Amino acid sequence: MSVKPVDLNRLRNTHGNLYETVVAISRRARQIHEEERSEIEEKLLPYKEMIRNPASESESDRIFPEQIAISLEFESREKASHMAVAEYFDGRYDYTLEKAAEPKPVQAEDEDETDGD
Repeated sequence: MSVKPVDLNRLRNTHGNLYETVVAISRRARQIHEEERSEIEEKLLPYKEMIRNPASESESDRIFPEQIAISLEFESREKASHMAVAEYFDGRYDYTLEKAAEPKPVQAEDEDETDGD
């Protein structure tokens, strides 16, 4: 697996907080990965059905060449993290942070420690 360095200064300059930018990119990478995973499962579903419900005994142990070709195609694709970084640098998505509600200061009530005399 090759390593692609990312210019951290370029990431930091977009929003100022490198950590938040990395979190946003990782969330996008997770979305891309989930989309690809559902796509491969959809393409492999007919072969899974043939293996679960074979027409003959020889078909249950059979490896389908189409199944291998589909798997190899997905293995050769660019990784989701690389795609998410490229999309971010191309400006295809951006993120905004939700402002956390400011905690209300708790006011301590002044309690008299006298007995009321």
